[in-house]
Amino acid sequence: MKLSGLALALFIGWSSVCCSIHAASEPHLDLAPMLGHVGPTEMRLWLHATGPCMPTVRLGEQDDLSDARAVSGAALTADTDFNGTLTVTNLKPATRYFYTVLLDDQPVLHRPHASFTTAPPSGTPGHVRVAFVSCVGHFAHESAAAWGDMAARTNFDLLLMLGDNHYGDTTHVHHQRSAYYSHRRPAGFQVISRRTPVYGIWDDHDFAGNDTDGTAPGKEDSLQVFKEVWANPAFGQPDDPGVHFKFSHGDIEFFMLDGRYHRSPNKAKEDGTKTMLGAAQLAWLKRELLVSRARVKFLCSGGEWQNTGHPDSWASFLREREDIFQFIDQHGIQGVLLLSGDRHFTAGYQIHSRFIEVTSGPIGSIIAAPGHLNESFLKQTEGKLYCIYDVDTTGRDPVAVLEVYRAGHGLVEQCGFSWDEINGKKRLKLLPPPPATTRRGK
Repeated sequence: MKLSGLALALFIGWSSVCCSIHAASEPHLDLAPMLGHVGPTEMRLWLHATGPCMPTVRLGEQDDLSDARAVSGAALTADTDFNGTLTVTNLKPATRYFYTVLLDDQPVLHRPHASFTTAPPSGTPGHVRVAFVSCVGHFAHESAAAWGDMAARTNFDLLLMLGDNHYGDTTHVHHQRSAYYSHRRPAGFQVISRRTPVYGIWDDHDFAGNDTDGTAPGKEDSLQVFKEVWANPAFGQPDDPGVHFKFSHGDIEFFMLDGRYHRSPNKAKEDGTKTMLGAAQLAWLKRELLVSRARVKFLCSGGEWQNTGHPDSWASFLREREDIFQFIDQHGIQGVLLLSGDRHFTAGYQIHSRFIEVTSGPIGSIIAAPGHLNESFLKQTEGKLYCIYDVDTTGRDPVAVLEVYRAGHGLVEQCGFSWDEINGKKRLKLLPPPPATTRRGK
């Protein structure tokens, strides 16, 4: 039977609509995959789909995946808004792997295939570049330039996101998810997260709201979403909920701290129990520091460690901070470097002429210009800023070089630290205070 021209056009149009509806109903990735923890023999990959599906990763050492094996994960379901982490094990250390993603056995990524490199065996000396950022801004476009700059200008092996990874200022599940999705849409971030392991902790704005603490109603909901959207190696401890965890990369160990979930109010009276970490997390930190054999150890906090910090920082928890510092010195623990975020500028300090801290930010938020900061050896207060630590543990003594970048300008400051400076045996040259203003008489 022949169709008239009109009937044929209607048939073709209806067929196209049906195909479109069918295609639209098939789940696809709403955001690029995000690499999470990558160890010597495992990798974790965060996925966010548009509907219910079974995710699979195909990976191999050949760039065309001709040697690939397939690993499937748990179904992505509505109760997690189709978020999930797929874990691949039995990998080889220090090896480059290429990968792609399938949903319900259908490929959802285009070639060329993304790749990543597994970590070297624990304790292996090496050369590692660690990027760290904070304060992405209220809207995704505020950090887009910096993510693009990082993706195109610099090279680094790991990315640490130290809090204020969104400014949702709520514990509401839907708004928490939406805020994370928004800030993962910039093209530069999606390029980075497909190829670079990304680790995260939170601070106040992505926990519950400005200057919030462990009394925040709904904090359990914030923790639920955090677990849905990050592919960290752990989330707290079995008997101690939170987002803290540790991981190692060769001869370097990272202690990622949760300064919100168990936190006392900043203005609480110091009665010997006031805490930022909570008793269980503090005990965990001390125990893990004591047994660590890594030559360099990063202690990563959402808020600054320095003495003259904002009230929403370790400056309001000096008893607990001093307890940590004294524990490190009393047990002869070497190679400790402090990282932080929260402040809308980048600065470096040598606390008590002993501990080197670098606070990195903002990658998207409005810049702040504080006055003179005691114990500071660097301060950058222009543009969108991010930092990279270049750490080399192959020599007799490890060496760490700090690089500070401004989006659109490139490297704006570089500082190298000797082993004696890292361990407080040698003082850094601090920034001079501004000249005092002279008052003229009448």
